Amino acid sequence: MPEEPISDEEWTAENQDFEEFLSENPNASCDPRRPSRPTRKPFIEDIFLAPDGTLWVEVIRTAGNRLEVFDPEGRLLGSVAAPPRKEGSVPVFGAGYLVTVRQDSLDLDHVDVWRIERTGR
Repeated sequence: MPEEPISDEEWTAENQDFEEFLSENPNASCDPRRPSRPTRKPFIEDIFLAPDGTLWVEVIRTAGNRLEVFDPEGRLLGSVAAPPRKEGSVPVFGAGYLVTVRQDSLDLDHVDVWRIERTGR
């Protein structure tokens, strides 16, 4: 998978709190004074182990995160777009389904059940 660089806008947004802290606390001492900028984005957002032994890895991509699923021996079984989920919530994996909780613009929670269809077996 190709590396994805961190854009200037992303770097600025991610460091905004730190920069505000420094401007509000000019005598603060940090070593180094500023964080070093990595050459690429991190690759993994989250890792989940399902009861059936499969490993679900949420991979960070500019075009949208993906869930990649691996069998217990480490073989890639498939990849799907990561469904939206509420911050701090953890998906539930079952036999043939995935359950997520997402929050709408009114802060109401919704439970989504995603059916997993395996092909080629």
